Amino acid sequence: MIIVHVVVPLLLASAVLYALLCWRPALIEREIFPQEKQQKKQKHVLFVTAHPDDECMFFSPTLAYLSRRPDVTVSLLCLTTGNHDQLGDVRKKELVKSAVAFGLTPDSVIIVDDQYLPDSPKKAWNVALVAKTVEAVAVAGDVDTIFTFDQRGVSGHQNHIAAYMGVKHMALTSQRFKFQKINVYALESVGLARKFSSILDTLFAFGMSVTGTNNRMFVADLTAYSQGIQAMLMHESQLVWFRKLYLVFSRYMFINTYTKVN
Repeated sequence: MIIVHVVVPLLLASAVLYALLCWRPALIEREIFPQEKQQKKQKHVLFVTAHPDDECMFFSPTLAYLSRRPDVTVSLLCLTTGNHDQLGDVRKKELVKSAVAFGLTPDSVIIVDDQYLPDSPKKAWNVALVAKTVEAVAVAGDVDTIFTFDQRGVSGHQNHIAAYMGVKHMALTSQRFKFQKINVYALESVGLARKFSSILDTLFAFGMSVTGTNNRMFVADLTAYSQGIQAMLMHESQLVWFRKLYLVFSRYMFINTYTKVN
């Protein structure tokens, strides 16, 4: 009986809310740029990821939304070539194609190839090195806002977590950003049930996003979802069977929720 009287209504409410937010995205739109930069004519957003395909597997709704905004320039910084299976050269090309699927230009993609930042779930990255790497890109591009992983890295991958730790370290300790403000947002990691509940996580995500002024939420409409799929299809070397299921069931293809780090 609890399924009929509680679970089913919650699922229906999530589906209805998802449709509403696709139709009226203004309901969840909040400023993402530092106050002193909100009047800046052309703003710059940087996504910091660990591997080629992170951008579309985890950040699709945000990427699709921001790439549509004429006042926003979007760049991708990937901290490895994805060479864990010796496919780094292939994956670099796939990442550029994925960016183009989101409407970005090839020169908006920055890929780091550093032996001290290996694509490996077992080797810890030096946080200071990550911070230095990100800071160099952020300064050169006059970046206003950064999106990256949170302390759990969505999938628990050590490289994802290190990306977060490095960006956070940069944002909180860099002398430059004490005077030139930059906002950093961390992508919320959720439990397994929510992670693979597709649009049915909308109600829970919405509830959390409106409870704090530092929370942000992005929802992919059908056009944005299609962009995410097309981007993932560019990563041909990674399209094993479970990633195809991921495209259908992962809430990260439909919903992104963030907490402001700084």
